[in-house]
Formats: sequence, C-alpha cells, structure tokens
Amino acid sequence: MLVFYDALYSGNTWKVRLLLRQLEIPHQVVMLDLFKGEVRSKDFRAKNPFVRVPYIVDGELTLSESNAILLYLARGSRLLPDDARAQALIQQWMFYEQNQVELNIGIPRLMKKLGQHDDLARLDGYFRPRATGALKLLERHLAVREWLVHDSYSVADIALSAYVQLAPDAGHELGDFPAVSAWLQRIRAQPGFIESS
Repeated sequence: MLVFYDALYSGNTWKVRLLLRQLEIPHQVVMLDLFKGEVRSKDFRAKNPFVRVPYIVDGELTLSESNAILLYLARGSRLLPDDARAQALIQQWMFYEQNQVELNIGIPRLMKKLGQHDDLARLDGYFRPRATGALKLLERHLAVREWLVHDSYSVADIALSAYVQLAPDAGHELGDFPAVSAWLQRIRAQPGFIESS
C-alpha cells in the first residue's frame, strides 16, 4: 500500500492529501510534526534524501516534491488528461506555482507562523510585490475561464490553490481578486474537498 508522509500547516502536503481523497487512492499516512523537527530526524533522512514533505513510498518508488507526486498519482485519472498539450499546460501552471506562488506566499506565511516578524518586515519588499504580481496574473487568467487549463478541474487547480487560498495568512487580501476568489469557491465545491490546515 502507498505510504504518504504528511504534515500539518504545509500547503504542499495538503495538495497530496486532497488528491488522495478525491481520487480515493488507498494509502497509509505517517504524520510528521514540522515544528518539532521530525522531518529533519535521522530516521526520516535515511528514508528521504530530500528531507521534506510530502513524500510517498509506492512499492519500490519513493517520490518527493508535491507536484511530482500529484502528476504521478493523477496519471490515468480525470484530473490529468492524456493529451500531451493539455499535460504541458498543466505542468506550466504547476511550475509557476512552485516558482512564483509557493515561494512568495508560502515563505512569508511560514515566517509569520514562526513569529519571525522582524525578518519578514525586512523581506516584505521582496516577497509582497512578487506575490501580488502572481495573484494578478492568476486573476487575469481566471477572469475569462473557470479552470486553469481548458474547461475542467485538474491537478493544476489543486497545485495552485494550495498556497493561493493561504494568501491571507501572508497578508494578502483575496477580496482584491474576485476571479481568484470565485475559482477557489469552485474548487471547494469539488467532491471530496478538504480544508487546508
């Protein structure tokens, strides 16, 4: 059975948690505590050279990086079309998520949770405009379509929504982005949706 190493407070683990539930994939969960350093433990390092979550073990395959896991688990499902062009567009958004959204929203959010307010104030001039720019691009894209790629919900929507929905925790008002907010509501209406932690 597939083993999923999970942790609360991570948008990246939430993506995998949601996909496993929506596709009803049988799995076992090993919950790690990020704030107690369990991800950096000697035991976990021996299993996972990436030393991060999410992480899965599926037989002899071990896989890290949330979006790689999403693409692997979604193959052959309704959330990842077989068409090569559609897959390329999905991957484009998933790379954008890691490069622009997770970085510029996720890091400030984590700094707030860890109480690193002085460091965050010093770095706000770097993260805030980049996060705002990422949200504006998403707003323009979603102003004329319901989903990120073509006309259906996909792993791209799961990937992007993870940290976009957490933007208020990093100091961004989603009310300024009505198309993004409506898209998040459509995602919440999908069967099997679970709230992030």
